[in-house]
Amino acid sequence: MKTTTHQTELSANVVLLCRFLRKKSFNLTATEEADALNAVSYLPIHSENYFKEALRSVLTKSQFQQSKFDEYYHEFKDQLKKASDSKVKELPEKKPQPEKKTKAEQFDALKDWLNLSPSEEEKEIAAFSDLEVLTRKDFLDLSENEMQLMMRVLQKLARKMAHQKSRLRKKSKRRQQLDLKQTIRANMRKGGEIQQLVFSEKKNRKLKLVLLCDVSRSMDLYSRFFIHLIYAFQNAYDKIETLVFSTALHKVSEILDNNEFDKAFRTISERVPHWSGGTTIGSCLQDFTENYGHGMLDKKTMVLILSDGWDTGEPEVMKEAMKTIYKKSKKVIWLNPLAGNRDFSPESIGMQTALPYIDVLASAHNLESLKGVLQQLRSKRNLLNRQFN
Repeated sequence: MKTTTHQTELSANVVLLCRFLRKKSFNLTATEEADALNAVSYLPIHSENYFKEALRSVLTKSQFQQSKFDEYYHEFKDQLKKASDSKVKELPEKKPQPEKKTKAEQFDALKDWLNLSPSEEEKEIAAFSDLEVLTRKDFLDLSENEMQLMMRVLQKLARKMAHQKSRLRKKSKRRQQLDLKQTIRANMRKGGEIQQLVFSEKKNRKLKLVLLCDVSRSMDLYSRFFIHLIYAFQNAYDKIETLVFSTALHKVSEILDNNEFDKAFRTISERVPHWSGGTTIGSCLQDFTENYGHGMLDKKTMVLILSDGWDTGEPEVMKEAMKTIYKKSKKVIWLNPLAGNRDFSPESIGMQTALPYIDVLASAHNLESLKGVLQQLRSKRNLLNRQFN
């Protein structure tokens, strides 16, 4: 218990130090703050010197910052001690320790975290130190309760992503935003005198989404999670099609639509031959373009491919299929769970073949990585700055 309490105090102090350094013109991001929190979690409990040097290595980026760090660090410690002494005098009675967050509170915290802007993220990162661990935890390591929590958050987020607001506007009876252009036009026939105000609001722009999920042997560990992820999307989007593949392609949208997840997962694994078998990604994508592409692909469609890219088929087949998908869709996002590894490089023949026709190549091995991917669903294709991360 003492170790946990001490670690919590350390985390809080690290966040306070980062805020203090920002006031001293240290340009620290939320990521660097999170790295600092992560670094001190591995240090011996009573090791002041290690603590300070670990923070110096993470939080300083220039010679000037290096030279001023000791001074600012000790100034911060002095202020912290004064504040602590003052607090003890003002609060003679010990307050009870805050209770551990309930599952519902954790859910709300996760939901808020997913929607935070970077500046808000910096402010809230200390309050959710346990959340920081959870969002970076590999999906394969999640407990059943944590997985259920994640799925609830993803379903909420998927619904939000499914109802993007477009730049186009429509007339509205709700007095949200005055439409000056339409107001002038409506009053032109009345001599230009403003007698009628016209209000408008942004139109809902529902995304069309096609999900292609690899359920081959090499993806076996992640398949259940990815199907779980697809299920969250399937129940949020009106226009969504889901297909799974290994050595053959199978459309499973209806199964996911009409069943609880556990039943849907069992049904898919039973009905799909070669589940956890080999992979011929190219021929499966070719099957998709020839037999489903005409009805599913257009310039409003996002295509999400979930695969590690290990293909045993002919590269030319995969190249032609990916080229067709890229040309006919709004955006192609490829999620590769191996990309979560720091040493990852898309060197397999399958990934090298697909790479020119992918807008975003990213990992989806934890909630932190998935958050960035889901935000990509909001944006248009950027031909000058395609993302490979």
